[in-house]
Amino acid sequence: MPPSFRSSRRNLLKIICGITAITSLPPAMAESYRPGKTNLPRIGIIGSGQVGGTLGRLWAQAGYQVMFSSREPELLQDVVANAGANARAGDVAQAIAFGDVILLAVPYGAEPSIAEKYSKALAGKILIDADNAYPYRDGAVAEKARSFGVAKYSAQLFPGTLFVRAFNSVNASSLTNGGGGDTEVLYSFTNDKAGEVAAQLIKATGCVPVRGHDL
Repeated sequence: MPPSFRSSRRNLLKIICGITAITSLPPAMAESYRPGKTNLPRIGIIGSGQVGGTLGRLWAQAGYQVMFSSREPELLQDVVANAGANARAGDVAQAIAFGDVILLAVPYGAEPSIAEKYSKALAGKILIDADNAYPYRDGAVAEKARSFGVAKYSAQLFPGTLFVRAFNSVNASSLTNGGGGDTEVLYSFTNDKAGEVAAQLIKATGCVPVRGHDL
């Protein structure tokens, strides 16, 4: 077989494999992922439990570069392995520095301390807050947030960010394999650019973005 033919055959196989990989993804995720696409924002995740782990995995599989974080990043190896080659782990400061977009997926009671410790590092970043405030778990701060309006209260905790509230209206367990193209995700935002990015990230999980109230 001539060398030029073998080379052409290898290139053809690469193309076929690439097409197969894309078409095996849910439609909305396949739309987000295109080989060689370099303008996707990088995502840092604060809180790598069920919510952060699920969303981070879906985004990584859709072609986004993702960094999961924990105070003990070495314990996230299974999370990273499940997410694939586009994922890695670090501490919270590293994830914030890494990401153009930051997903906040922690118990609501942790938000004030995160805001206090990382406000400078988060300034100018798109911050997607997926947290819900439960007084039985999160105490007085949850009660205060609920009386004020959780989204508005959180936006005030992180004033230097491009704040978005999203994914708090869906159960992460229902997104294990993506949203299936018909799961609606409410989102609200303080900045149009952040809202556009959030809508694309919602679509990348196989869900449908639905505009919520203004913040």
